[in-house]
Amino acid sequence: MPSLSVVVAAGPDKGRKAVLGEGPLTIGRGVGQGLQLSDGAVSRHHLTMRLTAGPDGRPIAQVAELKGVNPVWTLVGGQRANLAVGATLEVGGTLTLGNTTIVFEAPAADAPTASSTVEIDARLENDPQTPSRLAALASLGDRLSRCGSLQAVYREATRWALAALPASRALVLSTDGSDVLSASSDGTVIDLAVSKALLDRVARETKAFWVRDVLAEPDLADRKSVQLRGIVGAMAAPTSGLVLYVEWGAPEALKGRHNEEALLLLVCAAHLISAFGQGASERVQLHAATKATAARSASVAMPRIIGRSAAIQRLQVFVERVAPTPATVLLRGESGTGKELAAAMLHAMSDVASGPFVAINCAAIPEQLLESELFGHEKGAFTGAVTQHEGVFQRADGGTLFLDEIGEMSLSTQARMLRVLETRTFTRVGGTKEESVKVRLIAATHRDLAAMVTEGGFRQDLLYRLSVIHTELAPLRERVDDVEPLVRFFADNLGEAMGRRIEAIAPEALAALRRYPWPGNVRELRNMVERALVLGDGGTLLVDDLPPEILHAAPSSGPGAPPPAVTAGTIRTLAQLEREAIDAALEATGGNKARAAALLGIDRTTLYRKLKDHKS
Repeated sequence: MPSLSVVVAAGPDKGRKAVLGEGPLTIGRGVGQGLQLSDGAVSRHHLTMRLTAGPDGRPIAQVAELKGVNPVWTLVGGQRANLAVGATLEVGGTLTLGNTTIVFEAPAADAPTASSTVEIDARLENDPQTPSRLAALASLGDRLSRCGSLQAVYREATRWALAALPASRALVLSTDGSDVLSASSDGTVIDLAVSKALLDRVARETKAFWVRDVLAEPDLADRKSVQLRGIVGAMAAPTSGLVLYVEWGAPEALKGRHNEEALLLLVCAAHLISAFGQGASERVQLHAATKATAARSASVAMPRIIGRSAAIQRLQVFVERVAPTPATVLLRGESGTGKELAAAMLHAMSDVASGPFVAINCAAIPEQLLESELFGHEKGAFTGAVTQHEGVFQRADGGTLFLDEIGEMSLSTQARMLRVLETRTFTRVGGTKEESVKVRLIAATHRDLAAMVTEGGFRQDLLYRLSVIHTELAPLRERVDDVEPLVRFFADNLGEAMGRRIEAIAPEALAALRRYPWPGNVRELRNMVERALVLGDGGTLLVDDLPPEILHAAPSSGPGAPPPAVTAGTIRTLAQLEREAIDAALEATGGNKARAAALLGIDRTTLYRKLKDHKS
């Protein structure tokens, strides 16, 4: 059927044209309208026209939809008549909306049948003519931009991948494949098992790969995980902190859309997911900061999780999922890994963020005083109890109580803790009145509580009650990717007070920092940065700014690694060790004895004396 030319005959956009052809033509002021007008009296989407055939077969324009606030009208016999849905206009007919009049004309023989401007749906939901791979990628970006949390980004990404590739299963995994951050399937697969051999290839080569025929791969064909799920092909794309992994069986393979272009699409998608995930996580933290600050009378700094490793991403997902719930949380991890920071994040993102956050270290309080500090005491309850004392449970009422090193509690205190967790009531030491509180409890420990239960040092029923939801914070040596952002964060925060600003980190200094095993974890790293700011100078963190133990540390071989074998021939005297430390400090400072003494933690006169002793 021939098309019609749609021409603005009067109004602010006089002379503007569009074509009414096989598809509907939208008219309005909004971006993306088929005929976009600047008339302020026209709605963003005012109406939709479509082409139809009249009784004689000639094309006519028909009103398919009316959405505008102001009426649309035409002239019939010189009189104004409002148009309704279904009304038709022949060639030469006009319609008026707002201050704009539009006329429908038959196109000239040599006139183009399409607009010189190409427009597509920004969300790419209704534009089949767009190249499918580009459309899929743009669609992913649109979907991720509307996600409000890191977990939502991962979930939306796996759902998208099922249709875009297509696949029977899609997963977002940690870089080593040890954790599934999100998973989606077509319904035929319900387990979360992943082919370890496939993921080992990603971790080993740090490259995206496409396995056309899994059964033709000698090291994959006999894997049970492959056989049980009937995997025909798979793709994986690694990026910062995560791996986007998809696999498919015979039904998806028949669609024939798995090729090098699809692998490139997966790589682009992985980078988008990583970027949007980081942005979503930062928005959640910012929202929590705004919420917490607005709810308190004083401005309180919002705790931040610094890092980009898979372990930190897992922790961010955990915090976002668990924070809104009232469930008790147990945090496990070595000293200095950030357990109190994670607890503060859980509080800041919770529904009780406006309440107090009270933290107590159970290991720092003598056993005979711990119950009093936890539950409070009445006046005269014991020698020295001259006034009534509120415990931390009462001080945390309406908020969150963080109990660090809970494994250091005595068995008698554990018994009282169990009752408080079950009933949210307690009695002050020396008192008889039962107090009731509404407290969200977060506990932390660096000890193996299950082993303590076996040894009789911790109550099993309390462990069950505490570990309703639990997670473990990875030590810094297992997430070396976080060393650089942590150093920069601490340098920025501490540098202003120290009068030194770190603009860069020397490559050799960064290599030494990444090599060091950090037994004190993030706390030790912070202290190292503070020390470097005090003793160093200039805008670059240099090797000279680092203490000798970091410069000469052997690469960490991971937790649980056996100590090196010691023989009589490898043992050195203390004098030899002292001399080596002095030589290392002098070498690191270019012979500057004052700075070498500062690195060694001794006076300059002491260094001179020791040098003299070693020469004699």
